[in-house]
Amino acid sequence: MLRSKSGFTILEAIVVILFVGILASVAVYSLNITRASNRDAKRVSDIAVVRAALSQYWLQNASYPQNASVDIGRPGTEMNKLVSGGFVGADSNVTPVYLDRVPVGPKSRETYRYRGSAAGYSIRFVTERQTIYGKQGTWYAHSTGIDQEDVEK
Repeated sequence: MLRSKSGFTILEAIVVILFVGILASVAVYSLNITRASNRDAKRVSDIAVVRAALSQYWLQNASYPQNASVDIGRPGTEMNKLVSGGFVGADSNVTPVYLDRVPVGPKSRETYRYRGSAAGYSIRFVTERQTIYGKQGTWYAHSTGIDQEDVEK
């Protein structure tokens, strides 16, 4: 008398493992896309905050902070706070304060590059995915809007 054993054959087990692997790969890919989109959303928000503070600065001073090309928000650069004298270190007691803490990028060691003159400014930031501004890439914020031109306006 022959007995049949219940269970999976090797082929069935391989198919199940392959299917689970494909599902896991799709999940990881979707998670990475979501994370990149979230980082871009933070960048867009950060730039909006800095632009608003710079608008307040301009209303009070009739000019923008004048800096050649600096990374704002990076610890140790003394460009962590926006006050009446421009970007200063976080421990500065100068008033009025337009931005108490300049935001830093969502990735480790990511900062925003500021270049300004009395008449305008340019803040450089990089997106990883499609945003409200357009395709992924390098963008520049100005008092007049956001585009891909690195000019102070």
